[in-house]
Amino acid sequence: MITLFTSGSTKDPKEVSHSWENIQSFIDKSIKEIGLTKNDIVLDVYPGNTIAHYTVTAMPAKHSGAKLISANFDPFSYMKLFIKYQPSYISLIPRHYEILKNTKGWKNLDMNCVRYMVTGSGNITQEMINDFKDHGVKLVANWYGMTEMPPPVLIGYNSTSFDLTNTNGFNVEFSNEGECIINGFYTGDLFNLTTKTFQRRKINVTNKNTWKT
Repeated sequence: MITLFTSGSTKDPKEVSHSWENIQSFIDKSIKEIGLTKNDIVLDVYPGNTIAHYTVTAMPAKHSGAKLISANFDPFSYMKLFIKYQPSYISLIPRHYEILKNTKGWKNLDMNCVRYMVTGSGNITQEMINDFKDHGVKLVANWYGMTEMPPPVLIGYNSTSFDLTNTNGFNVEFSNEGECIINGFYTGDLFNLTTKTFQRRKINVTNKNTWKT
């Protein structure tokens, strides 16, 4: 078993435990979606205590045989590593982007080597997606998931809108107010079902099904 903690953004952090068999199944989903192979180069900046490290970047790279470059995130060192290794797969969240876009050298950074990029973990703007595309990224995939239900549960390609018909094997439903429910777990995440976009987290999250640790 592996035990991780939620971020605590809407309530006290809680423990979430996964079996290694489940983690492997999530890794397999990521590898299949990204199309990771031993020919890929992965640049990873996620800490080892996050679900993204295990299911989005480092572990998928390891299990696919891809070359993995892993480092703590710093905008200047990130761009140096990027230029040196020319990764074919990267993952960055909105906060990374906010820092990078205000860093000297960002405007001229050539990202044509990236065939697949994952973003998520918050409100994604079309401006952010378009900026990475303008830098040369071939495909920007917006993944939705969480510590309890690791991504990719829902995916949006080059868009803030998700494909709600492709749930990657998860049972996904929505309440009348648009709260996403995954495998019976009330996530506290509200979606606009007309635009198929993530809106916000509920201020007070009360899960009807308690996640068992």
